Amino acid sequence: MANTYRFGTVEVRPAERQLLVEGRPAALGARAFDVLLALIEHRDRVLGKNELLDMVWPGLVVEENNLQVQVSTLRKLLGAGAVATIPGRGYRFTLVPEGSDSAPSCPLPARKHNLPAPLNSFIGRESEIAEVKALLGGSRLVTLTSVGGTGKTRLALQVVGEVLEDFPDGVWLVELASLSDERRAAQVVAFVLDVTEEPGKPVIEALVKSVRDKRVLLVLDNCEHLLQGCAEVAKRLLQAGPHLRILATSREPLHVPGEAVYRVPAMATPQAIRLFVDRARAAVGTFESTPANAQSIVDICRRLDGIPLAIELAAARVRALSVDKIATRLDDRFKLLTGGDPTAMPRQQTLRASIEWSYELLSAPERMLLRRLAVFSGGWTLEAAEAIAGGGEVEQSASAVEILANLVEKSLVAVDSRGERYHLLETVREYALEQLRESGEEDAVRDRHLAFFMDFASKARPELVGPQQASWLARLDQERENLLSAHAWCARATEGQEMGLRLVATLKQYWLRRGLLGLAYGVMLEALARAPGRSRPRCRTLFDAGQIGFFMGLYGEARSHLEESIAIAREVGEKLVAGSALQPLGMACLGQGDLAAARSHLEEALVRARELEDPRNIAAAVNARAQLHRVEREFDAAEPLFEHVIDLARELEDRESIAIGQLNLAMTSIERGRGERARDLLREAIAIVEATASRPAGQSVLEVCAGLAGQCDEWEKAARFYGAAEAVAALTSLHRDPADDAFLAPWVERARKSLGEARFEAAVGEGRARSFEESLREARAWLAEETAVNS
Repeated sequence: MANTYRFGTVEVRPAERQLLVEGRPAALGARAFDVLLALIEHRDRVLGKNELLDMVWPGLVVEENNLQVQVSTLRKLLGAGAVATIPGRGYRFTLVPEGSDSAPSCPLPARKHNLPAPLNSFIGRESEIAEVKALLGGSRLVTLTSVGGTGKTRLALQVVGEVLEDFPDGVWLVELASLSDERRAAQVVAFVLDVTEEPGKPVIEALVKSVRDKRVLLVLDNCEHLLQGCAEVAKRLLQAGPHLRILATSREPLHVPGEAVYRVPAMATPQAIRLFVDRARAAVGTFESTPANAQSIVDICRRLDGIPLAIELAAARVRALSVDKIATRLDDRFKLLTGGDPTAMPRQQTLRASIEWSYELLSAPERMLLRRLAVFSGGWTLEAAEAIAGGGEVEQSASAVEILANLVEKSLVAVDSRGERYHLLETVREYALEQLRESGEEDAVRDRHLAFFMDFASKARPELVGPQQASWLARLDQERENLLSAHAWCARATEGQEMGLRLVATLKQYWLRRGLLGLAYGVMLEALARAPGRSRPRCRTLFDAGQIGFFMGLYGEARSHLEESIAIAREVGEKLVAGSALQPLGMACLGQGDLAAARSHLEEALVRARELEDPRNIAAAVNARAQLHRVEREFDAAEPLFEHVIDLARELEDRESIAIGQLNLAMTSIERGRGERARDLLREAIAIVEATASRPAGQSVLEVCAGLAGQCDEWEKAARFYGAAEAVAALTSLHRDPADDAFLAPWVERARKSLGEARFEAAVGEGRARSFEESLREARAWLAEETAVNS
């Protein structure tokens, strides 16, 4: 360090920490003097702003604005050109000390951008890049929004890197994440653009003059915590001149007129897999995706919602854990997914910090609503949000609807394309659930959730056998996960034992019509295990479990449940259940080969149903009696009974029961050699199945088609329909009842003998490989061809 530096009329005395201008001491603070010394001593190169901060404020966290203030002070004393700003890089001292052997090298030519060089490869996002570029071509302000960790900044940098040539006056990245005062937003932009404020005027005025006639693209990165300040700067700059464009990243829009908002989606699974493999290979050079770990990689990417930050953090864990172990530990994802880039902002180093950053920016009512929304599984409607998550402090400042809209704006809640259904990314939901548990109100919110969906199921139940069946089935499909969550909460809820029994009983028709027999049976057994005793609700659920157990071919278990149900029903005076349970009990006995017991129970079931004058029970009892006739090959006795069942189902407007009756009648017709009638019945049944999407009825359609094809000597088609039916059965757990099995088994055996084992298995495999919808279309087309041939 020299004793004295002289620059014309300026003299710097380091030992005395004094600056003289024209021989007089200048008023200069200690920090400004330290900045001056650092610049002079390193005048042969550009000093980065972070480097300068470390030199002048060692060990302290200081906003960049402090550095800008000191540089501005030096320029006023030494001349505006004494300290040059190299955009995006830092500062350089330009004056030459007297007595220096050589002048410093010329300042580096200013670049046309300050974009950082990427440290790793950019994976996927081809369509997103194209869409953002198209928006940027038509809008002067484009804001990329999404929840934290989805890669908004990286996408923005990739986009602007491809449009550099469109902006001859430069593309400049303005990083706002470290700024805490939104009033300083304009100063940070000025620093990046090397714009000096004019004395006595706000810096925005100098910025407006600077960009007025320039073709510049600004990237305002991480605006969510400075929304008002960023919006004001963006609006003023866009008004300054027609050629400036702004690409912003934020967790919510800036709400500036003319703004185009692009919601950055989660990565599609194939792209997410590519990202995981690329980053895992960077962590462990020998890493490869193999058949052994491929499914675990897919599971990781899906469970992490395609969030790039989460996927990169998970991939880094391959240094210490196998992919399978990473997948199994994602239930505690916030502890697992840590240890990101230590030089990044803290909120970018862990998954928890990324979500927490967004949560902390919310108002108190927004936080409360978000954590309450975490009780929903699989999404929710607006009505459900108001009933379950609204009320109390949530609505003190605004309605639940308004606050929900705010959460959508802030990218924490997603809404479907029709604006009718909302959901949380699973990662956001996990964090919100933690907050709900810590808040102490989880029990109350879950109680409201249970009550709401109990009421919803009760309203749906009568609609499942009427003209609105298809639309209500679709609504129940959407709420399936919420219904299962409500069922699980019954283990802890007040009066949860009885409510659990009521809930699973109320949903029985839904489980049946959707072919979710295994799921239904499981939840019923759980509800029964929680509620011992001999109550009316237990009696009803035992009946339901027994009936579904029969449908699944669990004849012994079904018989046990049904016998207990009937015994309790007779004790408590439940005549309807006592009579209804006789019908599946008789069928379970038939499945066990106990024909005498089956006949006795089924005859009594029909008597009891007629005594109760219940058309639905009468239809079920008549159908069961007809099935017994089929097993005993008494087709003349069975046929009029099935016709009676169809008539009763039409009176009830129960479309699925109409289809089942038609299929039973079609099987009887085939057994009697009346193929043409069977075709007509099948066509009608297929129309109902396609309208209601009923897999159980669809499975039966395919089985009947297999028999009809066999009767027509079309053995490959018979084998293919059989294979398609078996594929559906694997999904529904629906076991053919004894009568249906007695019909189909001989045709399957004849197909096997006619084709030979190899051809038969090939045809069956072809049928198994087809989707349910494809198989139904083939059946419909084949029936139309057969009708044309025979007409």
